[in-house]
Amino acid sequence: MKKIGLLIDTLIGGGAERIVLNFAETFNKFGHDVHIILVENKIEHEVDTSLYHIHYLSENGVLSKSKFFNKLKLTTKLKEKVKEIQSDGKKFDLFISNSEDMDLLGKKAKLDNFYIRYRNSMYEYYKSKFKNTKGLKKLRRQLKFFLQFKNRYDNQNIITVSKALVDDITLKMGIKPKSIQNIYNPFDFESIRKKAEILDENIPKEKYIIYAAKFENRKNQKLLLEAYKKSNTQLPLVLIGNVHTDSDKEYLKELKELIIKLGIENKVIFPGFQKNPYPWIKNAELFVMSSNSEGLPLVLVEALILGTKVVSTDCPTGPSELLIGNLKEFLSPVGDVDKLSKNITNALNYYPAIEDEVLDRFNAEYSVRKYLDLCN
Repeated sequence: MKKIGLLIDTLIGGGAERIVLNFAETFNKFGHDVHIILVENKIEHEVDTSLYHIHYLSENGVLSKSKFFNKLKLTTKLKEKVKEIQSDGKKFDLFISNSEDMDLLGKKAKLDNFYIRYRNSMYEYYKSKFKNTKGLKKLRRQLKFFLQFKNRYDNQNIITVSKALVDDITLKMGIKPKSIQNIYNPFDFESIRKKAEILDENIPKEKYIIYAAKFENRKNQKLLLEAYKKSNTQLPLVLIGNVHTDSDKEYLKELKELIIKLGIENKVIFPGFQKNPYPWIKNAELFVMSSNSEGLPLVLVEALILGTKVVSTDCPTGPSELLIGNLKEFLSPVGDVDKLSKNITNALNYYPAIEDEVLDRFNAEYSVRKYLDLCN
């Protein structure tokens, strides 16, 4: 039995958080002792503490008003928490970090056998840091964040969730990791399909289109609304998601203003965050993803596992590794309203069978065994 540490900021509603719980359940299924360590005591997802342990370093992530000393104190807390968990005489065999803050804290704490699971396009994330700046201010921000990324990820063990992220990190960003490899996220097909059968009386009785994602610019629900309007479909559009920051709240406000402007306020449904989104995805006629960037989109894989048709932007990175073979035609360029709209119409009229080769790569057993190899 191995002792596995999964590190993440919180367990608020989101794909990264859900995949950590998938990891925890799958490692437990293989008989291992799993500990999830959070920066903050924030949990929105359904958790099962009979399968794994949950610990946290603080209530709200703030132990000092100074950013420098806050990181220092959180690093100390992480070291203390690890020591406390290991007081049973069994040391951790593997740590996997799943968020930017934990990437840094784990490095500073010098945890043994520490791996960073990198989740999104580092290059796109880096560009977003100076996107709306010009001149000298832009150059300063470029240098600042380039050095920040180099400091955090050089000489670290990195696992990417898609093959394209390897080049994204090493070639586009110039990071020089200690090691880097691609391991796809684990998906428990049986568990996902079982949860999808749970009755939810709030699900529309009529056919509908769905997208499940946090409300933020990167997910680009604005593009989806415009493409949906242009497709002239009569099916309602369900947008599952949540907001946490002020910028998220402002973005959601802008979305609702756009809905009124497009005249589709009677066709768009906001059911809020769903702890179990699987029945909603399974019963949808079509899942449409409109993101500007991803790592390996969790929801796309889950939709395919549930047999739901999928349309997506061909954003960096991930969708082109998922929609292969006959499914390639349902990828559209980022920001292209016309192409996304056309793909929505085409997918509703005809969609090829989802072949086993599309899904086999994400079998939980294969993925977890690759991670367990790291213990050695």
